[in-house]
Amino acid sequence: MSLSSSQIDMDFLRTLTVLYVEDEEEVREALSRFLRRRFANVDVAENGKVGLEYFRTGQYDVVITDVKMPVMDGLAMATEIKALREEMPVIVVTAYNETDYFMRAIEIGVDRYVKKPVDPEQLVEAVYKATRNRFQQRELERERQRTVDTLTQTIAALGRSIEKRDPYTDGHQKRVSQLAVAIAEEMGLSKEQITGIRYGALIHDIGNISVPAEILSMPRKLQPPEYSLVKTHPANGAEILGDIDFPWPLTDILSQHHERMDGSGYPGGLKDEAISLEARIVAVADVVEAMSSHRPYRPALGIDAAIAEIQAHRGALYDPQVVDACVALLLRHDKAFWQTP
Repeated sequence: MSLSSSQIDMDFLRTLTVLYVEDEEEVREALSRFLRRRFANVDVAENGKVGLEYFRTGQYDVVITDVKMPVMDGLAMATEIKALREEMPVIVVTAYNETDYFMRAIEIGVDRYVKKPVDPEQLVEAVYKATRNRFQQRELERERQRTVDTLTQTIAALGRSIEKRDPYTDGHQKRVSQLAVAIAEEMGLSKEQITGIRYGALIHDIGNISVPAEILSMPRKLQPPEYSLVKTHPANGAEILGDIDFPWPLTDILSQHHERMDGSGYPGGLKDEAISLEARIVAVADVVEAMSSHRPYRPALGIDAAIAEIQAHRGALYDPQVVDACVALLLRHDKAFWQTP
C-alpha cells in the first residue's frame, strides 16, 4: 500500500544518512542530487566494492543499491553488509526481473525493491518504510533502557539503605551476588537472567531491615524466638519490593532464597521446580558465602566446609546443577573465589 506525501514524516527522513551505490554515472548523478535534497547526508559509490568500504568506515541508516555492477554486484555487497549489521535496511534498485535475483535477495534479507526507471517519490517511500520500523524499535529500546536504568537506581538505593544500617549484611550481599553471577555464567544462562540474578542477590537480605539490629549482630547462637524473627526476612523483602514491575524475578529471589529442594526451607516450604532457578542459584551462593565468612556468633568455617555442605546435600537441599557449577568454578579458582580479580 502506497503512502501519500502527507503520510511520510519528512523531518524524520532529514535525519537519515544514506549510502547510495550505482554504477551508471548518469543515473547516479541525477538520483544522488534528488537524495541529497531529502536526507541529512548521502554518500555515493560506483560499485559494490567501494560501497562496502564506505559502509565499513561510515555510519549509515539505510543502503540503496543497484544490482548488476562491475567489480562487486549489489547483492554480493548486501550479503556482506547484512553479515556486518543484520538489521541494516537495504533497498535494491533494479531493472531486472529474473527469479534468481529475487530469490538471492530474499535469502540475503533485502528489505525493499524499487524498479528502474526509478520513481524518486517511490524510492523515498521505500526508504521511509524500511527505516521507520527500525527507528521505532530503537526508540522502544531506548525507552526500555531508561526504565531499566531507573530500576537499577532503585536497587542501588535499596542496597545503600542496607549498607547504612548493617555494613556486614551489605558486604555479604555483594559477595553472594558476585558468586551467584559466576555460577549463572558457568551454567550458560542468558544475559537477561544473569542481570536479574546480579540485582536480586545484591538485595536478597533487604528484609533484614525489619529485624532488630541487635539480633543480627548477636554474638551467640540465636534462640528459637529470635531465629523465628530472622526467618521473616524473605517475606519482608518481597513486601518491600511490593508492586514494582521489575523486568527480572527479584521478588522470587528475595522470597525463595531460603527454600530447599525437599521442601524443608522457608517461608513457603516450596519444593523442586516450584523454586525459581534464580532463587536456587542465590541459595547456594548464599550458603557458600555465609559459611566461608566470619559471623558475629562464630569464625569463618572456610570454603572447604562450604563445598562439603553443598555436596553433602546436593539434590536434597540444593539444586544439583547449581551445586556442580558452583563447585567447578570454586575449584577452578583454587577455592579462593573472593581473592581473585
